[in-house]
Amino acid sequence: MRSMQRVVAILESVVATRGPATPARVSAEIELSLSTVSRIMRDLAEEQMLDRLDDGSYLLGSRLFKLVRDARSGGDAMATIHRVLGELRDRTGETASLNVRRDDTRVCIASVDSRHELRRVVPVGDAIPLVGTATGHVLMAELGAAEQTALIDRSRAAGSRVELLSQLRETAERGWAVQADGLLTGVTGVAVPVRAGDRVLAAVTLSGPTSRMPAEVVEKIVPDIEEAARRLAPWVPQPS
Repeated sequence: MRSMQRVVAILESVVATRGPATPARVSAEIELSLSTVSRIMRDLAEEQMLDRLDDGSYLLGSRLFKLVRDARSGGDAMATIHRVLGELRDRTGETASLNVRRDDTRVCIASVDSRHELRRVVPVGDAIPLVGTATGHVLMAELGAAEQTALIDRSRAAGSRVELLSQLRETAERGWAVQADGLLTGVTGVAVPVRAGDRVLAAVTLSGPTSRMPAEVVEKIVPDIEEAARRLAPWVPQPS
């Protein structure tokens, strides 16, 4: 039995006991030596995955319950995020996604695909460069000039540094960004920041075929994206 299997087996045995579990009982149940079980249970107690009682028996630890609580809370948040993105998709017809910055890229953390046969698919975990994308420009627009310049200089985006800095200023002034035929030919993206106070936490992006998203359509759907961003703000995890 490998180390992780031993840990899981011990935790499952403690759960099954429905009360304090002794190393001797766990050892007999999972058919592992008492010395090994005792050592692992002590280690788990040090990490607060188990709580050790005065008589040497163990209960599930406070840290384990905290992990479960946080996971449930995160699940509720993600359900809300998907519901808001789904409503945005249904109002506009296009793929809606929530994206965060990771170094020089934007990473999708939630996405709801368009129902159209011809659509932009944004998989969760998808990472693309910040520079030269509507989402990236929203995430970069309020950074300091030095950081913006460094990101641009490290990128291979089309356009000069002066041109790209001008685009970032425009994004900051109007509060949203649009990019047509950027990294992906035939695709248009429109992005709005998700804020906590004066901090930009993420970007809500609507993307689809450029043929369905001319300028007049983009102008019309921006308020829907802004409303989704406001609704998502309380549910987006804040960086520590």
